[in-house]
Amino acid sequence: MSSMDEVIMAINFIEANLTKKMDLDMISGAVHYSKYHLHRVFSDTVGLTIHDYIQRRQLTESAKLLVFSCKPIVQIAFLSGYQSQQAFTNAFTAMYRMPPNMYRENERFSPSE
Repeated sequence: MSSMDEVIMAINFIEANLTKKMDLDMISGAVHYSKYHLHRVFSDTVGLTIHDYIQRRQLTESAKLLVFSCKPIVQIAFLSGYQSQQAFTNAFTAMYRMPPNMYRENERFSPSE
C-alpha cells in the first residue's frame, strides 16, 4: 500500500468521525498503522499534522453551520468536537480572524485555505 493510500484511509476515517473527539491513537488504530508512521506520512503528504487537519476541517464545517443554520454557537461548538464554547471561539477566531458571532453576522462562507 502506498503512502497516499494510507493518507486517504486516514482522511476517510477523519471525515466519517468529524463530530467526534479524535486523536492520533484512535486514527492510527483505525487504519492499522503505528501513530509515528502515520503522523510522518500524513504530514509529509498533506503538509499539515493530523491535529491541524482535523481542526481545520471541524472549523470549516462549523463556519458552514454558522452561515447556513440557526443553531446556537454553543451547539455548533459541541458539534464541532469542542468541549466548551470558549475553546471553540478561540480556535475559530485564530483561523478566521473574527469570532463566530461576527462571522455569522457577515453572512458569508469562505472555506479555510
